[in-house]
Amino acid sequence: MDLVFDLIIGLSLAGVSWRIVRAREHFQAIVLFITFGLLLSLAWTRLKSPDIAIAEAAVGAGLAGVLLMDTLGALSSPRERAKVVISLKLLIPCLFLAGLMAYSILYIPEDFQGLGIVVREALPQTHLEYPITAVLLDFRGYDTWLELGVLLVAVLGVLCIRRTDNIKGTMLPAPAEPVGSWIVKLLLPLMVLIGGYLLWLGAFAPGGAFQGGVVLASAGVMLWQSGHPSLGLMPRLWWKILLCSGFLSFLILAFSSLFYTDQLLTHPATKTWILGVEYAATLSIALCLISLVLGSPARNHENKGV
Repeated sequence: MDLVFDLIIGLSLAGVSWRIVRAREHFQAIVLFITFGLLLSLAWTRLKSPDIAIAEAAVGAGLAGVLLMDTLGALSSPRERAKVVISLKLLIPCLFLAGLMAYSILYIPEDFQGLGIVVREALPQTHLEYPITAVLLDFRGYDTWLELGVLLVAVLGVLCIRRTDNIKGTMLPAPAEPVGSWIVKLLLPLMVLIGGYLLWLGAFAPGGAFQGGVVLASAGVMLWQSGHPSLGLMPRLWWKILLCSGFLSFLILAFSSLFYTDQLLTHPATKTWILGVEYAATLSIALCLISLVLGSPARNHENKGV
């Protein structure tokens, strides 16, 4: 039964991805893209990777869908249906890539157990209980640091396109409505609670800064779109500080480690640094994702007509 369910998910992913490529209308392609994100989140769940599943559902299907819908709404002039042409020249590299993937899968030894054993053996040295958190903050801390930097660069890109130094700028909240306000009052406290719980859970179970951050970002976007100007009340200086807090926390850790060791990004044998980096990264991720939605050029385009 499990195999049948997995086959259905795999075939559905392939079918939806093909429909996205063949879609002749932008709205249809966006809806299919959101559907693909939800199916992919389900696939990651079946692969026993709840961390990635949560991030995919919140970012790939949620926030990315909002950005695409905003962009579609900014297209004021009607567009002709695009003619989708699949070039045969792309077939050869696609088949070559598919062959490499198939060969890599078949080449894996039957007794191969991955890097899980190596991670578990080194886990006591990290003073962390959950392997995924240890990998993100310790074994590949450079990657996590650069991922936070990529989010900051994305926000800077939005600011450059809008030609302003304020991520909020002329942004106006959506008109308030009774149903939306009631839903926000019901869901917002729950989403904040879930985001904090995922952050706390990451120390010993699936969760962590990114998962908690994307849930908080979803709550912030929902708050803004429902007509509540609460995000606009935050001082611009604090907005910028929180945006950079995650990247700066890693930077402070990197340089402070040079005072007591000769290796960059090492840490003392306490959990204090973990809490500091995780909390800062959560706030930074949430504010970066919210800023990408609130400061999107599509929304700026809408406000020019207000």
